Amino acid sequence: MPPAHGSLPALALTDFTVLPEAPPLALRLSSGCCMALLGIGPTTHDLNALTEALAGRSRASGQICVYGMDVSHKPQGRRGIATVGGHAPLFDHLSVTDNILFPLRATGLLSPAETNRRRDEVLALTGLDAVRTFLPPALSTEQVFRAALARALITSPDLLVLNQPLKGMPPQAAKRSLAFLERLRQAIGLTSLFLTSDRTEAFMAANTIGVLDQGHLLQVTDAPTLLNRPATPAVALALGDANILTGKVLRLDDDTAELRLPSGETVEAMADGDLAEHDLASICILPDRLSVLFPRQVEADNAAEAGDLPCTLVSAHHLGHTITMRMRLRDGTEITVNRPPVHTQRELSAGRPALLAWQTRNATAFPMDKKTS
Repeated sequence: MPPAHGSLPALALTDFTVLPEAPPLALRLSSGCCMALLGIGPTTHDLNALTEALAGRSRASGQICVYGMDVSHKPQGRRGIATVGGHAPLFDHLSVTDNILFPLRATGLLSPAETNRRRDEVLALTGLDAVRTFLPPALSTEQVFRAALARALITSPDLLVLNQPLKGMPPQAAKRSLAFLERLRQAIGLTSLFLTSDRTEAFMAANTIGVLDQGHLLQVTDAPTLLNRPATPAVALALGDANILTGKVLRLDDDTAELRLPSGETVEAMADGDLAEHDLASICILPDRLSVLFPRQVEADNAAEAGDLPCTLVSAHHLGHTITMRMRLRDGTEITVNRPPVHTQRELSAGRPALLAWQTRNATAFPMDKKTS
């Protein structure tokens, strides 16, 4: 268990550049906490580059402080940072115990008694005592992950960086491993940075989530804020599969924008701080924040009220607890709607007229060219 360091953050990155083409970022992680960084770009180069730079295996610009100490120029193994992931597989020819002890034996700095004490401690923490003599090919995917975790923990790091550690693991095994990480964090005050390109993993691993797009840190906050107040359209799309509509700002009233859609209807949304009157805007609305009404056929043309969007049902699929509907607006734009299974099969016939609406607080309007924060 890492020693107490007062109120200093466990990790503080200042003017830190993950990839050469990305702007510098700043990040702070408190002691005993887990932060997930969700990579939403087409590749995971930024997650890998961040891991290598933090560990000291590659050079990076900016400052890395661990509990107030600048470790930017310290070599690998002297930073108080350990890493777990596909970049550091277990050695197949070594037993679980020998794999775990490898970092300590490589340095030779600890006495045999202290080495054995740490070995027994991490074997107990990770539940691997029964397989301590096994070779990695004989282990389950969960046990392989725990052995890699134990190898990192035996160095008593101040910070653990997990780079896509559950990649390729069966879903149920991944869920159990995430629950195990949470128990471990609570038991020993583990401070960790969980890097992943899987949205579900990010939500389950941490309460604080950063969204990383090819080295651009778009937003860092809790999950509800990411869903309800995304900082950019990219965050809205990545975190909630948001629908993106185009509109022109007619009027701004404090934090509310009135917009006109290409089909002629006017709608309202929460206004991003950079939005101005007459801007072209991207309007982001999550599928489960939309309301849908199926008026009677004879009433369809007269049932619309201010803010309602006339549309046509393209398709509907029952997914158990949710019905996913695809709707087409008058200008051809298609919108996905997720609703509870309260509609009858007759109501959900393709081609049926419908009306869509949302509450102002459930949509956000951004300047159309806003990509980063």
